[in-house]
Amino acid sequence: MKKTLLLFCLLLYVLSPMQFAQAEEDYRELFISVGDAMMKTKADDWVAVEELVAQLNEDWKQIDQSKSVEAKNVTQMLKQMNKNMGKHDKELMLAALSDVSHALVAFEKEQNPVDEEALRNELRLALTPILVDLQVAIEAENVEEVQAQYKKFLAMWNRKESIVREQSIAYYGKIETQTGFLRIALTKDEKEFGQIQTIYAALSGAVGEFVSGKELQVESQDHSLQTLVDLLEHAELAIKKKQPIDAVPVLQEFLTVWPSVEGEVRTRNGGLYTKLENDIPIIAGKLSSTGVNVEEQLTKINEYKKSIELLQKKTSYTMWDAALVMLREGLEALLIVTALIAFLRKANATDQQKWIWLGAFAGVIMSIIAALLMNNLFSTATAGANREVIEGMTGIIAVVMMIGVGVWLHQKSNMQAWNRYIQKQLGSALSTGSIVSMAFISFLSIFREGAETIIFYMGMAPSMSTGKLLSGIAVAVVILIIVAFLFIRYSTKISVGPFFKIATLLIYFLAFKILGVSIHALQLTNYFSTTQLYSLPIVNLIGFYPTWETILPQLALLIIILITALWIEKRNRSSRKPPMSL
Repeated sequence: MKKTLLLFCLLLYVLSPMQFAQAEEDYRELFISVGDAMMKTKADDWVAVEELVAQLNEDWKQIDQSKSVEAKNVTQMLKQMNKNMGKHDKELMLAALSDVSHALVAFEKEQNPVDEEALRNELRLALTPILVDLQVAIEAENVEEVQAQYKKFLAMWNRKESIVREQSIAYYGKIETQTGFLRIALTKDEKEFGQIQTIYAALSGAVGEFVSGKELQVESQDHSLQTLVDLLEHAELAIKKKQPIDAVPVLQEFLTVWPSVEGEVRTRNGGLYTKLENDIPIIAGKLSSTGVNVEEQLTKINEYKKSIELLQKKTSYTMWDAALVMLREGLEALLIVTALIAFLRKANATDQQKWIWLGAFAGVIMSIIAALLMNNLFSTATAGANREVIEGMTGIIAVVMMIGVGVWLHQKSNMQAWNRYIQKQLGSALSTGSIVSMAFISFLSIFREGAETIIFYMGMAPSMSTGKLLSGIAVAVVILIIVAFLFIRYSTKISVGPFFKIATLLIYFLAFKILGVSIHALQLTNYFSTTQLYSLPIVNLIGFYPTWETILPQLALLIIILITALWIEKRNRSSRKPPMSL
């Protein structure tokens, strides 16, 4: 009984909060955000940079900074980074992010003291015996033993590489690159031991310099996922020109670039990360050999190129996309308001127009208030969440609404249908003779369209810069003002049918695009799987991504649009038929 009690007390001590207090804090997400922001800055993808910076600021707020001296420095560097954000100056932003990174490193070391020398010694003890055996096998030109020792080295490196990555990105990149080169050399059918010895010397030297504590500066290079895509395209071109051997140095350059951008691939698609790291050296090695199936290697390169392209988060909406939403939503409200104005003019009550404009102004104000409330709710509900998930979810909601909008527009493209609609809208005002009623109709038409516009822009905003969004809205407002003037002045002469037909086509196009972009965003966060169709291209302009998960919903959308169009046209033809005489 005493032994049991003693063991129980010992267990309580081991599991006590005091023991847990010794556990290291994990700041990995902060470093990932900084690294990704650097990659996106180099690629001039300022929309993504803004998202990552916002996420970084939010994550930093959640960190306990009460017992830290270095935390003040991190906060200061973040403030400087935020100031530079709006300038869209690549060099300035990269310098600010670098300062944040160094401040975070100092903060992490303060919070989680690490004996770096002990870790380097651990790496030395793990790798040195294997490297010695590998050198002996290379000098003996024993192919089987060289490959066996290389596999041992690779297995141990995969277990210990974090030691190097966390202390020196420069050495990590150098060792990773030479490891890839060695794999290429060992994959060749005709082994060149002079080349293998040269690669081994560079690899062993890099490991030795790191464990001895020698400093190595990181070379400043503007590498991004697009760099990998470009290199694979060059390799493809060499193979298509019947010169596969020229693709080998290009793939070697791919391996040189890889360590600086692999983090972005790893965080977005772990499976692709593993395949690229393992297969690119093998492909290069096979292309260096005779009698290899070149077409098979070309197919693999093409597939990997398209897989990396799918990972890239480009600005998916243009200024004109933003303008289209405002135009579509503003057009309906505008037509109703101008119809009310035209009615007052015909009734010789032009002095009462101010009430219509007052109702419209109130609708605009309420729309702005609703936008602010929804934005606040949106931000609170999704604090710390992935912005791509938000974009995907709101985008799909917007698409569902757009289908209804498209149907409404299509129905009103018939002049008789439009006249019936206007008569219905004015009915309550005419029957009561109340100007207040007309003002209320004006208010509701503006407010309803404003609320819909907010939903659409919530789905689009994460994928476009603030400047493009505001520019699109400004362009739409100018066009709407011109259209309003023309409608009010020439309301009896203008046919609204063509306006609605064009708007219908544009809104269906935008729904198709938003659906593709939204599902793709969810694929990037692994909420949806990705079954790629390598034979089809990526067309960002229309939101087309060659995966079954995006194509099937878009195909379903097109079918819904087609069925709806046929149904509306059939109904319109029936309404135009004269009644049968008895």
